[in-house]
Amino acid sequence: MLAIDTSTDYLTLAAMDGEKTLGRFHRKADRNHSSLLIPMIDQLLKKSKLRLKDIDIFCVGIGPGSFTGLRIGVVTVKGMGYSLNKPVIAVPSLDAIARNVKNFCGIICPVLDAKKNKVYACFYKSDKNAFKRVSEYLLLPVKDLMREADRYEKVIFLGDGVGLIGKEQNANIDWHPKADIIGMIGLELAAKKRFIAPQDLEPLYLYSRECDITGQ
Repeated sequence: MLAIDTSTDYLTLAAMDGEKTLGRFHRKADRNHSSLLIPMIDQLLKKSKLRLKDIDIFCVGIGPGSFTGLRIGVVTVKGMGYSLNKPVIAVPSLDAIARNVKNFCGIICPVLDAKKNKVYACFYKSDKNAFKRVSEYLLLPVKDLMREADRYEKVIFLGDGVGLIGKEQNANIDWHPKADIIGMIGLELAAKKRFIAPQDLEPLYLYSRECDITGQ
């Protein structure tokens, strides 16, 4: 599996054989995803002693997140999957962000700055051994998010939108989505046959009316 996420200011890639990570790239890319993605895929595959045709499944973080970043990642995976006739798995990036929190019992809420005084967010319930999404993927004003959060007793927030809601980022957690985590989620989805034809792959924008493709 080749797992990719370009939804934030980080570029993260992982080559995986089942649950084993063969090679990994995780680095701040700012606005350079377009120039870095293909060279880093090539470098990662060489490091992992793989060729692109050896990849059986392409797994990609579909956001929500940076509109431009998402387009770059999704279009790249579409092209590779289509040209090689290989299946694709789409993983919401908020799912991967939430799984950065380990050994926590309670509610995990990734929060990303969606601009226009709104945030992307989602709530997940964790009891250390099990992990379950308990809300829709949300695009909403900060005050509405906090109203939702008040329903729960113990909530940990993480993401670049944490400051917008008046909370402090946990300095011990790198909140950015990581490709190896995306790959692990991808394995779970593959076991359930949750594949997507490359031509049907689309980002999870949420701001659907303002984009040139349909969001979810």
